[in-house]
Amino acid sequence: MAKNRAIEEFSNIRITNDGFQVVFVREKLEITKYFAGHTEESMRAAQEYRDKMRKKIPNKRVNDVPRHVLKALGLSGPVVGVFRPAGREHYTVIYMDRKGQKRTRAFSWKKQSETDAYAQAIALRKKALRGRA
Repeated sequence: MAKNRAIEEFSNIRITNDGFQVVFVREKLEITKYFAGHTEESMRAAQEYRDKMRKKIPNKRVNDVPRHVLKALGLSGPVVGVFRPAGREHYTVIYMDRKGQKRTRAFSWKKQSETDAYAQAIALRKKALRGRA
């Protein structure tokens, strides 16, 4: 599914009363810069700064899902809410149950392939979002 261009344009950019603010949070550290005014020039400057910082600072995900797993499942990027903890051999899913309580579940790839574990984790996440977990 293609991202909405309008949303992508303002990713990491907040519109304030006085201008634009570029914000990144990495490891509980907030990196921010303010651009005064609601002009095209200040918006373009904020977008250029954002693009420069995206290349400069590390990725938000510490443990990316391997590309071969994404390719096998036909995905272009990792699924939100499914994580690969460092040093572990499983994927963790965070979801809300029917009662509204936060739950976590792990899908190991010791007895099955890593691709199958990731697919099962995605299936649970989708099921939970539909409200059937």
